[in-house]
Amino acid sequence: MVTENSTLTVLADLLSAIRQIQSTQGLLFDFTLALAGGFIGALLARRLRLPLLAGYLVAGVVMGPSVLGLIKDSGTINSIAELGVALLMFALGVQLSLRDLAKTRSAAFFAAPLQIVLCIGMGQGLGLLLGWSSQQALVLGFVLSLSSTMIVVKLLSERGELHTQHGRVMVAMLLAQDLAAVVIVGLLPVLYGLEARDYIQLSRMIGKGAVFVGWTVIMTRWIAPALMSVVVRSYSKEIFVAMAALLCFGGAASSYLLGFSLAIGAFVAGLVLSESHYSHEVLANVTPIRDLFGLVFFVSLGLLFDGHQVLKHPGWMILLLAAIFIGKALVVAVSILLARYHIRTALVSGLGLAQVGEFSFLVAIIALRQKLINPEIHSIIIGVAVVSFLASPALMSLGGLLYSKMRSWATGDAVLAQEEFARGKFLPPRLQDHVLLCGYGRVGSHIGEMLMEEGHPFIVIEYDQHILSALHQRQIPALYGDSTSRLLLLAAGAERARLAVIALPDAISTRLTVRELRRISPDLPIVARVHLSEELEPTCAEGAHEVVQAEFEASLELMRHSLLRLGREADVVQARIDAIRRQRYQKLRAEE
Repeated sequence: MVTENSTLTVLADLLSAIRQIQSTQGLLFDFTLALAGGFIGALLARRLRLPLLAGYLVAGVVMGPSVLGLIKDSGTINSIAELGVALLMFALGVQLSLRDLAKTRSAAFFAAPLQIVLCIGMGQGLGLLLGWSSQQALVLGFVLSLSSTMIVVKLLSERGELHTQHGRVMVAMLLAQDLAAVVIVGLLPVLYGLEARDYIQLSRMIGKGAVFVGWTVIMTRWIAPALMSVVVRSYSKEIFVAMAALLCFGGAASSYLLGFSLAIGAFVAGLVLSESHYSHEVLANVTPIRDLFGLVFFVSLGLLFDGHQVLKHPGWMILLLAAIFIGKALVVAVSILLARYHIRTALVSGLGLAQVGEFSFLVAIIALRQKLINPEIHSIIIGVAVVSFLASPALMSLGGLLYSKMRSWATGDAVLAQEEFARGKFLPPRLQDHVLLCGYGRVGSHIGEMLMEEGHPFIVIEYDQHILSALHQRQIPALYGDSTSRLLLLAAGAERARLAVIALPDAISTRLTVRELRRISPDLPIVARVHLSEELEPTCAEGAHEVVQAEFEASLELMRHSLLRLGREADVVQARIDAIRRQRYQKLRAEE
């Protein structure tokens, strides 16, 4: 008992000392606490094999007012965290391209508006069911219609799925939601009874949007390429980094001045650079700073959680979370299906977007200031948002698992395959001793071009309709659908194939495809690609003959070029690289 009392006394003294220092140092100390909490949370998350995002959010909750109360005023931290939003969206813009976004225009211009309208209606109906006023219910609908760009992009980056079809669809819908948030925020002060001056204000907003688009085109075509050429000729890394930062924050600031969000401006600035020769260099320099401020941003979200208010209305919390995790997920999935995307894309995107967005906080704050909602409802909305953030990593993984479960049922596989054949509208000729190529994206397309040059017959399985249309125009045999389907693999002649090459971007689909191929043809040679080193063993265990891990193969190429530059003979270098590769994969098979 004495020991316990002594420990509690020490902890109390420590907290008192922290608060005393905090009262004198202010922002610097709060920022340091946020970094320290995020660091500890990240270590624990990594140890528990959870996404780092979960560790950051939990750290914010622990340091917030409902637990330790180390950081009571989150306003200063939120100001710094906005830099993380701008940097993350800038890096996303650099990684994507206008061509990538053009492929998902049906998601941005059809699925997203439909989802927003349906979610607003769902939220309004739920609010009225809970006994809220019509104004409060409509605010709830606005809050539920938006998803978190920061969290979804962070998760997609960690999973290496930004360039998958569901990754591009989610990004397109998030950008459309962010633009819609600008309109929602503008409508909140005049929620009822629009007057003439309000229509003038909306017209000005549309005009500002046109100015912003025009300025973006000018920057993309003329100003940014000229500036980057001048900077590169200076041969100074510091000037290059400063130029990249200027484009990022300059784009964010110009967007903010025109009445739009910082995130949209930073994203567009990144898109400006994505088409240039310097995009990879910019991304390499921005990434460490982005991750640092991103940590602070997610910790700041955790600080907003107030457990005391949440405990007053547990029923409200449960209903609202059910509306997000089930209702919103279904609405998003159905909207994407109606936009003619694959059912796997719809499932993964629906659950991946089943959370409340950062702009929902802004909507809730403005609604509170305008007295459209009361402090109690505001606290519930914040609590629901934070819990939905914490659940996002698990929900995004759940989409792929649910789809795999559907495919594992014979009836489910038959129904899905029938729908895929109907939408594919292309029956390939009967092939023999051909190559079965699963996936025709950034990796698979290079393999396909090589097979054509070598004269090897092959057939492609791909569920991106834009890629499929291009293949059909070139008279390349291709089936629409997911290669995890047994019926689709049989239709592609898997039992008659000479080789199967799996170039899919996600690990679960790769492993399931290997499993089905092994059941269909036990002796079929299978070459598969994986993204992370921890995916090697389970993919080999499913029966792949050769598994190529991108990061490992890239390191081998770096070794080869380095040794050649150091003067080693080419045949000696190649023998050394081959030995390292053999040792790596033989060790893996020995462990199995």
